[in-house]
Amino acid sequence: GLAVIEVEGLTRDLGGTRVLDDLTFTAPTGCVTGFLGANGAGKTTTMRVLATLLRPTSGTARVDGHDVVAHANEVRRRIGLVTEEPSLFERLSAVEHLELTARAHGLGPARTAERVATVVELLRFGEHATKRAGTLSKGNRQKVALARALVHDPPVLLLDEPLANLDIVARAAIEELLTDPGVVAGKTVLLSTHSVDEAERLCARVVVITAGRTVAEGSTTEVVARTGSPDFRAAVLGLMG
Repeated sequence: GLAVIEVEGLTRDLGGTRVLDDLTFTAPTGCVTGFLGANGAGKTTTMRVLATLLRPTSGTARVDGHDVVAHANEVRRRIGLVTEEPSLFERLSAVEHLELTARAHGLGPARTAERVATVVELLRFGEHATKRAGTLSKGNRQKVALARALVHDPPVLLLDEPLANLDIVARAAIEELLTDPGVVAGKTVLLSTHSVDEAERLCARVVVITAGRTVAEGSTTEVVARTGSPDFRAAVLGLMG
């Protein structure tokens, strides 16, 4: 599909260190692109640039054709962001979080009600929909964060290590949602992870980064073929080493 995320020659310096170093990659629509790298490779910095939370030092990043610096507001309207540790309002329920987010994105009352109902059903919230976020398990908190990212129906989902702190049951539930065509249909999904297995299981294509630059891009089979490795894990370890 069309490249909806386009990153070109992106650099970012933080405290005298070059965190992103001429980073270039694309993420097309209609699939999950894994953004794979060791901790400290620059994944979160890239996500923050794409989410307009951090300005690049140089280079460009475009989301759905809009420059993240020049058209930050246009970009914000088109993205849903999920981070490793979701910042939730402890006293609000999932439904209240969704209503708040939908309204913040300018959805009217009728459309808000429609989207909230759709997302609650899509993510199978059940009785958790009306419980205060402060009482929810880590997995269900992450579900609220994912729901919040989806409620305004953005074309782009930025998922920054969304599975990192979850136990095996919660992780399985969120993974199931991320591979559900109903959830990701027609969207551009960029999923950052340091887990080779996660990338292989969930992603149709991958972008492997090391020290803030792209070292491989393509389907997992293409990456294996290009590196001449026996399998994907070996390919990634070779690229990172």
